[in-house]
Amino acid sequence: TKMTEVNPLLNKTLAGQIAQKLDAADGTKDGKIEKSVWDAFAQEHGGKTVNEFIDVETAMNSITTYVLREAKKAGKTVNDLAQEWLNKASAQKTDSAEGAAKGSTAAGETSNGPKTEEAGAAEEADNTGKTQAQKDYESVKVTVPRQEVATGLPDKNRINAINKNRTDGKNVAESLKQANNTFADKSTIQNLDKYRETLKSITKDNVAYVCKHFPDIADRIDGVFFMGNGFDKKEVCEYVLKPLIQKAGEYGVVTGDNNIPIAQYFQQNDPSNLSLDQMKAIINELVKFIRNQDNRTVHKYNEDMRAYKKEVGEVNNFNKNERPKVQKVFDEANRFLAEVANMNPKPEITSGHYEDVDCEWKVAKLPDGRLIEVHYDKEDEITGIFISHDTTPNKGSDGSTFDAEEVRYSKNYAQYDTDKNNNTWEGEIFSGYDFEKLKALAEKIFG
Repeated sequence: TKMTEVNPLLNKTLAGQIAQKLDAADGTKDGKIEKSVWDAFAQEHGGKTVNEFIDVETAMNSITTYVLREAKKAGKTVNDLAQEWLNKASAQKTDSAEGAAKGSTAAGETSNGPKTEEAGAAEEADNTGKTQAQKDYESVKVTVPRQEVATGLPDKNRINAINKNRTDGKNVAESLKQANNTFADKSTIQNLDKYRETLKSITKDNVAYVCKHFPDIADRIDGVFFMGNGFDKKEVCEYVLKPLIQKAGEYGVVTGDNNIPIAQYFQQNDPSNLSLDQMKAIINELVKFIRNQDNRTVHKYNEDMRAYKKEVGEVNNFNKNERPKVQKVFDEANRFLAEVANMNPKPEITSGHYEDVDCEWKVAKLPDGRLIEVHYDKEDEITGIFISHDTTPNKGSDGSTFDAEEVRYSKNYAQYDTDKNNNTWEGEIFSGYDFEKLKALAEKIFG
C-alpha cells in the first residue's frame, strides 16, 4: 500500500515532505526513519532522539511541533522556516541515498530530471497553501485610521476684542488725566472743551478699563468748574455710567426687584436722577462685574487653548509614533490568523461557555502558546475574535504576569494592546477593517 493512501498530509504539508526526505536519506523509503538520520535532525532542532527508528507520520507530527516553536523564536513564518528545513533536508541526503535516488522515483524525484507526479503534487499543494494564506491575509488587511483633532481651535476674536478694550481703556484714561491736569493748570473754556472731547473717547467697550486706570474719574469729572461752567454728575452719568449700563446689558446683567435687564431698568428709571454717590456705587459694581466677566472669558480661552494644543500634540504623536506600532500589531495578528486558517493539520480546538457574559467560546491553541479565540451569540454567529500572536507575558499593575491577546475584533470596534504593561487595551479603532471577512476567515478554523 502506498504511504500517500495512509495519510495524504505527508504530501500536502511541508512537515510531511521533510519526513519523507528523512525517510529516503538512508537509501530506503520504507516509512521508517533510521535512528542516526532522525537523531541528527531532532538534535539540530531541539527535538527528542529515538531508540531504533521513527515512522514518518509520527515524525511529521513532531516536525510540525518543532517548526511552530522555532518559527516563533526566529521571527519567521511557519511556512518559510519549514521550507528552509525541507531544502536543507534535501541537500543533506547521504551518499547512499543519493545513489538510490538516481534514476529512481522512490525518493520522490530524480537527481537532475523532473519531479515525480507525487512530489510535484505535494509541492503544488504546499505552494497553493502559501498563496491562499497570503491571499487571506491581504483580504483582511487592516488600515489603522489616522487620528484627527476633534476639538475646534478656540475662537480668539473675543479675546482680541477684550485685549483691545484693555489697551484703549488705559490710553483713554491717560488722556483724561492729562486733560484734567491741563484744565487744572490753566482753566479756560478751550481746555474745558478739549476735556469734553476727550470724554467722548469713552465707549461702552473701553469704559470699564478707563475706570480701572482712572479710579477717581467720577470725582475728578464732577470737580471740573470754571466761571459758571464745568462738569457735574450729569457728565458722570452721560460719559461713564450710561456706557457701563449698556455694556452690562450685553453681559446679561439684571437688576431691580423683578430682575429685569439692566438697560431696560434704567430706561424706566433715569440714572441721571441718582446722586453722585449712588452713581459711583453703581459704577464700581459694574466695572468689577465686567472685568470679572472678561477675566473669566480669557481664562476659559487659555484653558481651551491648552487643551487644544495638548490634543494636537497627542494626535500628532499617535500618527507619527504610535500608529505604526498599532498597524504592526494588527498586521501580525491577521497574518497569524491567515496562517492558522490554512494550517494542515488544524491545531487542537477546545470549547466551553462563559457564564459571566453568557456566550459560547472556542479556542485554537498552538503548542507554543499562541492562540485564537472566538465568541458566539445565541444564533451561533461569531461576535468576537481574540488573537494572541505574541506570547510575551503581560505585566499587571499588581506585578503579576499573564498572556493576553494583542487584538480583539468585534462588529463595531477593534481593540489593540501594544505595550504589554497592563491588563487593559491601549486603544480601539472604529473603521479600517472588515469584520465579516475576518469572521469568514475564523470560520475556516472553527467551522
